[in-house]
Amino acid sequence: MKQQEFMYKLYHYSSYLNYILWLFEVNALMLVMNAPLFIAAIGLPLSMSSLALYIVCSLPVGPVLYAGVSALVRVKENNGVVKAFFRELKRTWFSIFKWTAVPIAAIWLILFNLSVTSRVGSMQPLWWLNVILLAVVAAFMINVMIVLATWHQPVKAAMLLTLKLSIVKSFRYYMNLIIIAGTFILLKLFPVYIILFGPALALLLCKVNFQPVIDYVNERPENK
Repeated sequence: MKQQEFMYKLYHYSSYLNYILWLFEVNALMLVMNAPLFIAAIGLPLSMSSLALYIVCSLPVGPVLYAGVSALVRVKENNGVVKAFFRELKRTWFSIFKWTAVPIAAIWLILFNLSVTSRVGSMQPLWWLNVILLAVVAAFMINVMIVLATWHQPVKAAMLLTLKLSIVKSFRYYMNLIIIAGTFILLKLFPVYIILFGPALALLLCKVNFQPVIDYVNERPENK
């Protein structure tokens, strides 16, 4: 009995180690696939003249984010993330790019506003307003990605379902806002966080937070 209990605990703790490894892999893959963006971020400050360059360097961000979300959503089915990541990246690159280009461009405009308002003390309320707006746009985009990764459907249908769920299950939507806003603040205070588990951990937390919403939809009589 004690041996069985020990083996159960060992399996339980090893699953946590697996998740740590998977998070590290997803984070590393996203960083590598977005290398032009991070090189630009290291060598070039965000300004009006560099904004267009940042937007161009962000072209892979949407498809790469979706590949990361999809790999984490189905990590238990695939027993890993690397193959699933590249499979989804190849399968959905253009379809994801088409609808994520607009919100990603909007995110860069918000980040530009943040860089401007952070320099003026009297504009601190406007800075926080932009942080909230950034979290809203990013959380909506990630929630749509979670919906797409969970139930394969057209993008418009996924967006509409996400909007409906943000009303029916608003608490979960707001929790994802907090996760995104908290990640942004952590990255601003501790940039090294992005090299460790930053973006991947935020995606996993959003997915875990969104799981009750997924269960709610799956348990609806019309979906059984």
